[in-house]
Amino acid sequence: MYSTKPNCYMNTLKLYSMLKVNQKKAKETKYNHTRIILAISATIIAILCMASCATDKSKYHFDSSKDALTSYHVYLSELQKKESLSSDDFVTTISNWSELRDSVYAYISKDSAFYAHTYLSSEFYSIHDSIRTEMFRLAVGQDRTLKDVLRVKKSTSQYNNEEDIKTTFNSAKAFYASLDSLEVFKADKGQTLVLYRKFFSGINDIEFKKLNDLKSVIRTEDRLFRTFLTHINEYSDISLADITKGTEQLCKSVYGYATDGELDAKDVMVYMSMRTNRRLVQNTQSCIESIKRRDKLTDKQQEAYYWMLIQPYIAIDSFGMAMLTPEQERTLLSYADEIQRMEQTHKLGKNHRKLSEMSNLILKLYISGL
Repeated sequence: MYSTKPNCYMNTLKLYSMLKVNQKKAKETKYNHTRIILAISATIIAILCMASCATDKSKYHFDSSKDALTSYHVYLSELQKKESLSSDDFVTTISNWSELRDSVYAYISKDSAFYAHTYLSSEFYSIHDSIRTEMFRLAVGQDRTLKDVLRVKKSTSQYNNEEDIKTTFNSAKAFYASLDSLEVFKADKGQTLVLYRKFFSGINDIEFKKLNDLKSVIRTEDRLFRTFLTHINEYSDISLADITKGTEQLCKSVYGYATDGELDAKDVMVYMSMRTNRRLVQNTQSCIESIKRRDKLTDKQQEAYYWMLIQPYIAIDSFGMAMLTPEQERTLLSYADEIQRMEQTHKLGKNHRKLSEMSNLILKLYISGL
């Protein structure tokens, strides 16, 4: 069974981090995307992104580093008093924590003592780890849903208010909306795979020099993918390893051109993230429609469907959440309810983890990265 892997998101975040680092070094220079920057560790990238998120618009203001850390500790004490949180309160609490965390870190990191001594950073991370432990406790204090997962991840994305990508986002949104007017190919499952494999066989010959080159390839691939999904319940006995490999090679090629500076990194990170979001939503939609049609599924197919249904809630990361269109967000919230009803009516099969348990697990995994 085919699934959309989240590898493209990892490449997107690398490119985004490159973009932010270069902007800090010289705002008036063009983006200088080098392989050396790609080697920056994930930890440093996370810290840079965290610091870049705190702005003057923050509602938190401190008089000193001690004051900032005291505020963070007070927040911890308040959390420790809470026995449980409703879903709405949990979303609000996570959002407030993210804003306070970024504000505290941004303030103390400007203090010369932050780098000269370990006290400030040690105290910050000690409080931070304790808060995260409390968030773990509150996350699993009651059964959560996939809707909770989406709301938490969307509302706490550190990229929600990035002004420098809004224009590109709006252009990409219009582009992807235009793809809906292209009908799927009139092909059975065998013909579809032939078309797909022919498409991937020429990927290495394509030069991505301009945004239009990328859009042209995405336009064809999107049509093929939607055609593929019309036969989603028919592939249980067919190996799709080459299709998966072709998809990965496409991503690798696109990101390679961006890394070398031949494609604009901002264009690539937005268009490719929105491409993956679109595919994940389409994948989930196809599974839901197949189950509603009562397509006859093997146990193996049911298991694959289960994972494809919940994949958007697992795989879409912080940047991807910011790249969801309002329509996609509403759709995924609706699908979360639909998937919940399917579990309650025993339409997801028997050999899977309960959605409430999986939702709690996803939230814990997400919180561990905050």
